[in-house]
Amino acid sequence: MLDTSVTKNALGQSYRAKAYKLLESQSNLSIAAKSINFFLIVLIMTNVIATIFESESYYHEQYLFEFALFEFISLSIFCAEYLIRVWCCVEAEEYSQLSHSKARLKYVFTPIALIDLIAILPFIIAIFFSIDLRSLRLIRVLRLLKLTHYFKGFNIFIAVIAKEFQSITAAIMVMVFLIIIAASLMHTIEGHAQPETFGSILRALWWSVVTMTTVGYGDVVPITVIGKVIATVIMLIGVGLVALPAGMLAARFGEELRERKENLDSKIKVALTDGYIDQKEYQDLASLADKLEIDQEDFKRSIELLKQGNHHAKCPHCGK
Repeated sequence: MLDTSVTKNALGQSYRAKAYKLLESQSNLSIAAKSINFFLIVLIMTNVIATIFESESYYHEQYLFEFALFEFISLSIFCAEYLIRVWCCVEAEEYSQLSHSKARLKYVFTPIALIDLIAILPFIIAIFFSIDLRSLRLIRVLRLLKLTHYFKGFNIFIAVIAKEFQSITAAIMVMVFLIIIAASLMHTIEGHAQPETFGSILRALWWSVVTMTTVGYGDVVPITVIGKVIATVIMLIGVGLVALPAGMLAARFGEELRERKENLDSKIKVALTDGYIDQKEYQDLASLADKLEIDQEDFKRSIELLKQGNHHAKCPHCGK
């Protein structure tokens, strides 16, 4: 009886490990894993497309049953995917020191798991509450966020935003201050000439925002000479100020990619100290490349380049 229980437990762990590799592992993807990922990507995209077309009353009335059926099938798949991810998350290396219940609880509150939960929220909300259909459509469009599972660039972008958060916040705060100051100036100067558009700071804020962000719709413009001069200065300031966060992000992107590459290269160099990389070392390096969001082709290219450089290096023992 005990042997049967142990066998079932081992079988369950085997299935769980396979499920984790199919859904979560990004390194050395098998054909089955690639097929599942491709299917889920297509399903997410078709869901968003269906939501867009369903918002048009003609299509909604014409294909009401088809839309409802597709939504039911999609929600069933997304629910199954979410539950499987929660079930197999205990196989992740970062949860190896936790109990299964604690690991699953911790995973449920990770950003990626919360995104998966958003994908099935319409089904949960529809069961317990009556809600405006347009709100449900908004939640369904947010299924696009599920693509962060499959495209590594999203995670790099989030990491860059997190590291530059203080700098970007400071730039945005400066922009907000200048918008308020510009609105106050234009209210003072143009308020009497154009009370409908600059009669208060609140009314002048619209002009200030579209001018500082260099959009310049032209629906509201100053007509006094002083107002035009100040508006010119504000426009010039806006051009440089709006470009500032973009420059910060671009520079940080380059630094982030370089740091990740240098981190991986340093580990490869350590593995090559004996002249070759064995199977275990290769698997560890591939796992590290996966965590660092480095493409497998770039990873293999780095190994080859460092191997060539290693041939010309001196032996640490004999110096030859």
